[in-house]
Amino acid sequence: MSEYIYPTISNQTAISILKEKIDNLQPYAFTRFGDGEIYILNKKSYPSFEHRACNEWGYQYPSEVNQFYNDAYVIIQHALKNSDLIGIMNQTCSIVNLNYSPSIWSIKKQLLIEWGIDINSMQICDHMLCRSAEFGSINSMKYILNGKSVNIISTNTKLLKQKKLSDKLNTDVTFTQHDKNINLNNRLEFIKAFKNIKSDVVLLGVGIQKDYGVILRDEYGKIAIDMGATLDAWAGIISRPWFNPGNLQDHLVIK
Repeated sequence: MSEYIYPTISNQTAISILKEKIDNLQPYAFTRFGDGEIYILNKKSYPSFEHRACNEWGYQYPSEVNQFYNDAYVIIQHALKNSDLIGIMNQTCSIVNLNYSPSIWSIKKQLLIEWGIDINSMQICDHMLCRSAEFGSINSMKYILNGKSVNIISTNTKLLKQKKLSDKLNTDVTFTQHDKNINLNNRLEFIKAFKNIKSDVVLLGVGIQKDYGVILRDEYGKIAIDMGATLDAWAGIISRPWFNPGNLQDHLVIK
């Protein structure tokens, strides 16, 4: 038996679950964990990652690298322990070219057991679900939302507002700007403002602030979906090479 966790349900099953929760307005949290989150759980990475992460999340590099790992670890742990559905990279993902290594893209079962998680009851889907045409494309999301109102939390709301998403998704779309100066040390006021979100569904693209979804579900009764860089593509930002025209995920990009 592998020492790492892998997806346990198909993309289609995950989409069906999420659509059912949305149709019935049942609070729910879907959170994805990629290489950055895995680095944090291992508290070990490349200097380039540590330098960028410290600059992005309010820490001095290199003197506060360990503090960054400790603070971010708590957030990642909170999200992992309490999300209803998590996304982990699939070994055979068909929508991204990747040299897969479980030490980079997965989590050791023993760590989760130490946290008190019943790994046999975990629901795990492909990390790239939100980059699939069946879920992440704007037309697919229109079908999945089925008229339910949506709030988008992103650093790119100015560009997203230009894409007329209310028309494209055929529902009321509001936006919450996640300023780039909101970091792991000053986020409490931002979290308190979640009470102002009236929408049924919240789509998130906020980096390693992975427990926002759990907070939105538990304290405000929301259906929270971690969309990650898919929201970049909706904003027309080519933040991943796979978003380029003709590449594997260009179906996400709203021109």
